[in-house]
Amino acid sequence: MPFLFKKTLLLSLPIFFLLCCKNDPKTEAAQAAPKIDTVRVDPVPTEGAATFKVTEGIVEWSGTKTMKKTGHQGTITVESGEMLVNQGQLLSGKVTLDMNSISVTDIKDPGERRDLESHLKDADFFEVNKFPKAEFVFTEVLPSTMPNFNWVLSGSLTMKGKTAPVNIPVKVSIEGDMLRAETPAFPINRTQWDVNFRSGMLGTVKDKMIDDTVPLTLKIVAKKKE
Repeated sequence: MPFLFKKTLLLSLPIFFLLCCKNDPKTEAAQAAPKIDTVRVDPVPTEGAATFKVTEGIVEWSGTKTMKKTGHQGTITVESGEMLVNQGQLLSGKVTLDMNSISVTDIKDPGERRDLESHLKDADFFEVNKFPKAEFVFTEVLPSTMPNFNWVLSGSLTMKGKTAPVNIPVKVSIEGDMLRAETPAFPINRTQWDVNFRSGMLGTVKDKMIDDTVPLTLKIVAKKKE
């Protein structure tokens, strides 16, 4: 029962993300970068930064059939991750997703759910036997005054052996030795990672098409390393 993955660095995978795959004119109309109302912040040095290790995290995804506007939802588990923090500010980091953990949460029938999860893991979608991990790495954190996120993580997402730049809006809170991050829904364009099954770019007939844009959200919790 073919279908697509929905998902979150954290961050968040959004993913999905909005999350914008930069420098791709084909997806600019479908994916607008989150508007960043920047505020001035003094540069924070990396010297003396503390490492926070991800202790739990989840990405929620959704996929939609283009004409019927119906689809499925599910999750992907955040396997691990580390972030650098100094003077109460997030500086950089990475998050690793366990692609074998892709699950479907909206199908009640066990057999039907298992069939779709198996399809998502095969070569039509994420080919998890060959590419068991996905990784988001961010090297720049841009401040924002938007009400539902206070930072934008600028970096790259690697999935199915392909790497593409992404921006992820995220609300980050750091209290003592705990860091929590949660994203609003943000989109990625699955075709940038060769997830092309029933994509419109391949000439799929409209009543069979699955949207190329996949909304994701990401939630993570991290703890300061001793």
